[in-house]
Amino acid sequence: MASISDAQWLTVPNIGPTTLEELRSMTQQVPSREDDAAAPHMADHEVLSRLNRLQRELNLIVSEIRSRLSGAQKRRRMEE
Repeated sequence: MASISDAQWLTVPNIGPTTLEELRSMTQQVPSREDDAAAPHMADHEVLSRLNRLQRELNLIVSEIRSRLSGAQKRRRMEE
């Protein structure tokens, strides 16, 4: 997500400035440097817990994107 420029995202169907802004806000929650430094010293259960949380967050983002794309496709079909 972060490696794709705004200009490229805006060429994707159903991605406009508002959606792009929402996507960016969801993905810009970067862990602090302290979290990065502590990562190699985390216990296995802590690493797994963090992984599970990140996977849940990713799934929520994917679901939201799919929902928005599906809604836009339905609206487009109704307009035809």
